[in-house]
Amino acid sequence: MTAGTSVDSQERQKRRDRARAFVPELIPEPADLDRSGPLDVREQRDLERIHAARDNHQNARWMRGKALEAAFRRRLYRGEDGTRTRQGYLDDEWDGISESAAYLEIREWRLAEQIADTCERPAPDSHVRALVDVAEAQDCETVAQWYAELRRYGKETGRRVTAQVVASLADYLVSESTSELDNMFALDSMFAPRQLPPTKPRKQPSEPTKRSAGEPVAGKVLTPGDGSFQNFGMSRDGEPGGSPASTEPGSWTLSAEHVDQLSAWLAVQARRAGISPDRAADFLMEALANDVPLRDWIQAHAEPGR
Repeated sequence: MTAGTSVDSQERQKRRDRARAFVPELIPEPADLDRSGPLDVREQRDLERIHAARDNHQNARWMRGKALEAAFRRRLYRGEDGTRTRQGYLDDEWDGISESAAYLEIREWRLAEQIADTCERPAPDSHVRALVDVAEAQDCETVAQWYAELRRYGKETGRRVTAQVVASLADYLVSESTSELDNMFALDSMFAPRQLPPTKPRKQPSEPTKRSAGEPVAGKVLTPGDGSFQNFGMSRDGEPGGSPASTEPGSWTLSAEHVDQLSAWLAVQARRAGISPDRAADFLMEALANDVPLRDWIQAHAEPGR
């Protein structure tokens, strides 16, 4: 048998394996074999079937998304009595995944299927997720072709196509003309480390003003239109969703009792976080400026003992 005939036979066997529905029996039995040298024909076939098992698992991911969308859009989730909700259906039949998780799979399956068809093997979930926004804005076929070119170029140049590289591809497809698939410079640039925006230097807190016990604190009420006002979600009656109790400009005074209560609360929060009360006061001002809960701000930024 000639070499050409042998190669053709292997290709026909590969096509037959891909054409048939995947079943576990196709996976070779695990066994310790003392082999060396190039793979023979049978070993090549076994490796192909191992890879088929890998791809079958990944393809099942986008098939799940398609199945979920079919169940939702056909309203098959409602059950025999017609009253079951989508979440009830997910609880009963999909191991209790949330609706948001289900819609994420629904959103991604078309691109995942297109990539699997274009590349003849599926893409990792992280790669699909990095490209799904672009696919929705453009089209799945174009994005899949670019992804296939990226994989091919990475293989030719011996470089790994990571999720970060795919994210660079997504950035390129959003910002540049994508008419030419053979732009080698563009493909090469996607493997460069992504540039992070420079971090802003942390502003050093000013020295806190010393206040004698019982001394009130004066301030100024800001109006919503002056650009400095932040709505913290409280109505005039103290209920969420409105504006602060006072929106009239002018002077106001925080009573000494209020200041002492706030100081005591800060001391407790500082002790729980393992930082000094002065440091907690600095964090309070930053939290107010950014409209985030103080405890979350402290846990994200503080270093114990400071």
